[in-house]
Amino acid sequence: MSFDFESRDKKTEAAAAKRLVEQMHSDAKSVLETTAGRRLVWAFIQSTGIDASPFSTNAMAQARTVGQQDGARWWLDLIRDACPEREAQMRADSIRAAKERRNNREAPTDD
Repeated sequence: MSFDFESRDKKTEAAAAKRLVEQMHSDAKSVLETTAGRRLVWAFIQSTGIDASPFSTNAMAQARTVGQQDGARWWLDLIRDACPEREAQMRADSIRAAKERRNNREAPTDD
């Protein structure tokens, strides 16, 4: 009689990996359900310069920027897999908040 321990270990690892992905998706959904969670994640993503070029003549600075952008891409990939509708909502929240800040700056004062 032979036992296929390797096959059993691979099945166990695959099941554990699947549970981890499901947990991450569930956690992402929970975080992004709230306005504060979306605002915090969006602030992180924007702070990495995700939409900017990482190019720099200084190799270390470029590597740092690429690393930061990879962190933002990790979040975006998770959001797009778990709850893609929240990315659009996050962007809309951000635009709305920027407009409110601009309007508050431009509001006339009674001096």
